[in-house]
Amino acid sequence: MAHIVLPNCIEYFQVQKRNAELNNLNTASKYEELRYFLNAVESMNNILDYYYYENEESLSVDGLFTYRNKATNKYPVLSRVAELANAYKHCVREHKGKKDKKKLWAKDLQRPSLVVNIDLPSIANATKKEDVKVDASFIFEWPIPEHEKTFTEAFEFWHAYGEPNGSDLSSV
Repeated sequence: MAHIVLPNCIEYFQVQKRNAELNNLNTASKYEELRYFLNAVESMNNILDYYYYENEESLSVDGLFTYRNKATNKYPVLSRVAELANAYKHCVREHKGKKDKKKLWAKDLQRPSLVVNIDLPSIANATKKEDVKVDASFIFEWPIPEHEKTFTEAFEFWHAYGEPNGSDLSSV
């Protein structure tokens, strides 16, 4: 965790800070942030699996699925991180062979939009097409506030985990 997961999170925070300081709002910069974000989310989501398999003999649960369910029930932030990671991992989420629209899909991890502004008064006075003023802009909304909140809370959870009063994953 200390060598991979937390550094992945810190790298995301660093890229995000750098882009903010340099006012990098272009699409490439936002996708770079998204890439670091998803890498860190996936890393945080994998910790429970590693913990389970490293401590399987001393845990009082049978199976990874049961362990993950108990851990995410006890610590809801881990469930929210899993939701983000699974949306990233699976383009479309399904349950029993049907699309599950209640869950996040990959498309929900970003909110790109195209904004078109047309100067209507210029149309009334236009004598040629060049007189009409049209502006089209691609906007990449990132980060999504609720996803950023989940990320920060999960980072704080795992950062505190190693402290003496940190969360106890062995008694879920």
